[in-house]
Amino acid sequence: MAVERDVRLAGRRFPLLAGLLILGSLWLFLGVLEDVATNDPLVDFDLTVQQTLQKLRTPLLDGVMVALTALGGVEVVLPLVIAALAWFVWHRLWRTSLYWLLAAGIAELLVKVLKWLLHRPRPASLYQGLEMYSFPSGHATVAVVVYGFLAFLVCRGKVAAVQWRVGLMTGAMLLAIGFSRLYLGVHWFSDVIAGMSLGLAWAGALAIAYSYGAPEDVRPLPLSLSLWLMLVLLLAWSWHAGITLIDR
Repeated sequence: MAVERDVRLAGRRFPLLAGLLILGSLWLFLGVLEDVATNDPLVDFDLTVQQTLQKLRTPLLDGVMVALTALGGVEVVLPLVIAALAWFVWHRLWRTSLYWLLAAGIAELLVKVLKWLLHRPRPASLYQGLEMYSFPSGHATVAVVVYGFLAFLVCRGKVAAVQWRVGLMTGAMLLAIGFSRLYLGVHWFSDVIAGMSLGLAWAGALAIAYSYGAPEDVRPLPLSLSLWLMLVLLLAWSWHAGITLIDR
């Protein structure tokens, strides 16, 4: 009974918390966007952060940050998206499959459009095409949406203690990915903040819409999905991070 009560209370609080998250994230994203577009003092702070972190670099930390940044790369995120989609389709969760595709697909589209519109150069020229532009950080945006929305799906119907643990672990991983982009000198501070806030707003909007949907979504997703996705994530990450470190 206590577990059921905790779940009901969490369900009643969720719309308010998600709504505040969306509004706060949009406010932050638009504020950063305005500062970048008008060359406000935040741009000077970007340069200070970038110069400070580059002075702290060491070969050991470089390797750690390369491994961390791989968690937000397409080589790791894409297999995770495909693995989750395959599980949803196998269990005929059609609406969940649609939301999952919208989460990742629109996040990637928003990043591409903003990069094309703003044409903001990266701190270091390591990329070609649209990827040579830095605002917003694609790693930060897509990682927040994919890992964040996945954490939401896995936590549905779980007690508050489980939700907090999953949320804290997911948040720590996302912060590590964002910091790795700054440390490696491939993004400005405002790129990462904008990417994370945009990702939070989109993931929050999807979570609210998903919560008021079809009956297929009522039951919490089972442990088997979490184990399957953790296996895929570890394999993709180990392979990609290992190859990247060898290339260095």
